[in-house]
Amino acid sequence: MPVTLPAQSLPVAQPEETQPRRELPPPAAFIAVVTVSALVIILCVLGAAMSGLFSFVTSSDTGAVETPAANEAKPSALVAGVSFPDGQWLVLRDIQPGTYAVAVPNDSPGCTWERNASTDGTASSVLETGGGSGGEAIVVSIRETDKVFQSMGCGVWQRTAD
Repeated sequence: MPVTLPAQSLPVAQPEETQPRRELPPPAAFIAVVTVSALVIILCVLGAAMSGLFSFVTSSDTGAVETPAANEAKPSALVAGVSFPDGQWLVLRDIQPGTYAVAVPNDSPGCTWERNASTDGTASSVLETGGGSGGEAIVVSIRETDKVFQSMGCGVWQRTAD
């Protein structure tokens, strides 16, 4: 004979209350995404600038730029075949110490250059900075103790006969 158990009341599953969905209308969502993206980009650029990554852009003119006046003699004769363009160069590996001259191209938005004591990119490693505008002549002495020389918007540097 089969055993019958007394009927128990089982809990009945109640439908869950659903929370109303909170969505932004499409234009507001787009604006929110663009705003957050812009803030992230700005913070990344500021962080990179503060770390010294872009120190050649924010360098200030210390007055150490040697620019010949109109009535001064031009730099001594250029050394044939010893030149390098704008960029970042390691001293004693990519370029040799010496005196270099450049005539900033007339269409240049501005020339900035920098001598550094180390390759770490920090502001404390900057030994000397300078700049110039289109048509200006600049002469810089790169020393054997320098680690990095970098320039932007200056053109092609030519070594002078020291």
